[in-house]
Amino acid sequence: MRLRLIVMTLTALALLSPYGAAQRLEEVPQAKPTPPPAPAAGLKVGLLDVQEAIGRTQEGQKASEELQAEFGPRQTQLQKLNQEITNLENQLRTQERTLSEAARLQLMRDLDRKRRAAQRDQEDLQADVQEAQSDRINNIWQKMQRVLDQYAREKGYAIIINSSPANSPVIYAAPAVDVTEDIVRLFDQAYPVATPKQPAPPAPAGQPQEKRPPQPPPPR
Repeated sequence: MRLRLIVMTLTALALLSPYGAAQRLEEVPQAKPTPPPAPAAGLKVGLLDVQEAIGRTQEGQKASEELQAEFGPRQTQLQKLNQEITNLENQLRTQERTLSEAARLQLMRDLDRKRRAAQRDQEDLQADVQEAQSDRINNIWQKMQRVLDQYAREKGYAIIINSSPANSPVIYAAPAVDVTEDIVRLFDQAYPVATPKQPAPPAPAGQPQEKRPPQPPPPR
């Protein structure tokens, strides 16, 4: 019998959202989850925190670093723009009575332009982050399903339930039925992430270098 995996929703991982509230994915309203039926006597049931498992795999951690490298500069630029908006707001508030009418109008126009630019940049960044997150999460999840299917068959599980806090219908479960640790370990074994080779350390000062035998002179 093919393993049935109950997964309410695969949410974007918190570790893949390093950009704060402005870049956090909007939560999609979900129907109230229905508790799974009680297993028949003798059936082996396990729990898997899908969100935690994806985030703890080597591939999940690498995806987080890639997202930070890809979108970090845009986030920094957006923060800079927001600071400029704050400075203009402070200037308008503190100098409103001393500014000429033309200067005040120009300051308000600059402030409005920067606000619209910041909102547009924030929406674009959030959409791009969400798309990149979804691609990486789905890719990892497809692989994890294969690992989980084999694991459940070998261990004799009849059903494994997603216990991610945001989605889980589980009210209580004994730690012994949590298979998250096993799935993370098996996933990393099945899909190892290559690490860049480190350059060989230089020879300590004063250590003689390896002598090579003299080369014969070229034939004349």
